[in-house]
Amino acid sequence: MRVRLAKSRQTWLGIALPALATLVAANILINVWQSWRDLTAADALAAQRLDVQTSLIEKNIRDRIDALNGTIGVARTLIDAGGLTDASLRTLAATLRDSMGNIDIAVFDADRHVRAESRAGVSNALPELAAALTRMDTRAPTERWTPVQWRQNGAVLISADNRDRTGALNAVIVVFVPLEQHLLDGVTLAPGTAIRLLDSAQRLIARYPLAASVTLGERAPDTATRRPGPVEGTAFVSSRTDGIERLVASRRIGVGQPLAYWTLEVGYAVRTYRRDLRFSVYLNAAGAACVLIMLIGGTLLVRREKALREHVARYTQMISTIVENMPTPVAMIDATANDILLANAALLDTFGALAADGQPFSRLFGHADDWSSLRENPTDEPVPMLARGGTRHMLVRCTRLPPNQAFDTDSILVTLADVSRHHQLLKQLRTAADFDPLTGLANRRYFASAAEHAVDQARRLHRPLSVLALDLDFFKRVNDTWGHAVGDRVLQIAARLFEASLRDDDLAARVGGEEFLALLLDTDLAQAQTIAERVRLAIQDTPIMLDSGKTLSQTVSIGIALFLETEADLTGAQERADAALYAAKQAGRNRVTVAAVDASDTSSSA
Repeated sequence: MRVRLAKSRQTWLGIALPALATLVAANILINVWQSWRDLTAADALAAQRLDVQTSLIEKNIRDRIDALNGTIGVARTLIDAGGLTDASLRTLAATLRDSMGNIDIAVFDADRHVRAESRAGVSNALPELAAALTRMDTRAPTERWTPVQWRQNGAVLISADNRDRTGALNAVIVVFVPLEQHLLDGVTLAPGTAIRLLDSAQRLIARYPLAASVTLGERAPDTATRRPGPVEGTAFVSSRTDGIERLVASRRIGVGQPLAYWTLEVGYAVRTYRRDLRFSVYLNAAGAACVLIMLIGGTLLVRREKALREHVARYTQMISTIVENMPTPVAMIDATANDILLANAALLDTFGALAADGQPFSRLFGHADDWSSLRENPTDEPVPMLARGGTRHMLVRCTRLPPNQAFDTDSILVTLADVSRHHQLLKQLRTAADFDPLTGLANRRYFASAAEHAVDQARRLHRPLSVLALDLDFFKRVNDTWGHAVGDRVLQIAARLFEASLRDDDLAARVGGEEFLALLLDTDLAQAQTIAERVRLAIQDTPIMLDSGKTLSQTVSIGIALFLETEADLTGAQERADAALYAAKQAGRNRVTVAAVDASDTSSSA
């Protein structure tokens, strides 16, 4: 009996051990495959994050380039208007201090003599200034953005010409911009991130972090190796400077003259973002070794299995306890019915009875179709959700899980992160960039964005949409007679009356010096004409009191046009409104002119 038992045990081991050996080999292959897949996924995720971060930095750079172009434009206006002084340049430089640091501006005449400067003696302190002035072409328009050495972070020297009406060079505008890491304001960099900014001649403009082996303003060293990255627009690059391999995303940014550009390169150190993955590979290898040891001790397999089951049970209980007590809202959602299967305490505290088991998960969203969209197309943008304390903006992360012992259907693990405060801060930042600082009205950029949404809504709902174009009559005479301070006051009062005469859903915008536009939602031409008359009369009948005690009367001319559903965007309607405005001017001003739908005829009223 004992012999038979021993023989039976040997027979069992003879069958079980080869099977276990096969399973161990399969496990090793699976671990290798999983490690490779994890590596690929880690590269792809890093590339996606890198792309987002590169886009944020690119936007920062483009915003600052736009600001500098605007500064050059203002300087040209001062030159042409005869208002160029040291004080005006100091004021102009001060407007960019928060975003660009302490920049310097100088203007030279055609003979390279100083006409005005934002800081006394700055023209003698700027590096490579003489070379920049020498390179200016007296025959053709010239604008150069040159990287120069300046302290530790380097700087950019911008030289741009100004020409009179005959095309002759009458001034050279020089803007000196120290690069003091303002380009990275508002961007949180991942560990191991490196950033380079090169000009079209591959000269190094800026580098983060700084390296003693590179010199700003000189040609950057070529990379040692370069191979394609996991996402289009990325590449794996080994640097000659520090020998580190990085996943790099590149962007081209146009500056100065048409063919000039900067190249932005943002890279993640591969060894940094793969650090946790290497730990996972080592853990998988250790697991395979444990299985091999279990194979050698085949007689202990059952006992070991029992111990492992108990360990897994304890681990599962521990994970369940952790999830239940996490401060982050977590839920398990039925992938088919979209009902809540399980919810932790944080989810119930945040949403109350709406988050109870069996409730539709979509009811937690401010827009019911947001959940369907997030399931199919995950996003890093926050969505509004209906919490107990009001609407909160949250990031939603979804992980699809297969059927398991707990649930016999496909389920989705959902985690929520409340980012309402960051969302509000971002909204405030966007608001500052979207409104005219003098009048408080929307600017051209915001109007263009709102116009896209208005066109989509008008086309989808088949509702009328009208455009109102307004211009102050004889405004140049006000500036010439009373000065720009009075002109600004007239603009502010006219803008306030303009906006007050519109309805709550309408949008007023200042798009030029004395030029204004308005979007009139769900409004046909007859209604638009009534609104325009209300605007015209409000401005005409409001005297403007000056500091001297005198009063001014201001009138406006207005053109109106209707958006046609066959049009791709609002451009045609704006052009018709501008044409109607021009017709109002030609007809004597202080009147409203309506553009006919076919734009072949207009009608006026005063």
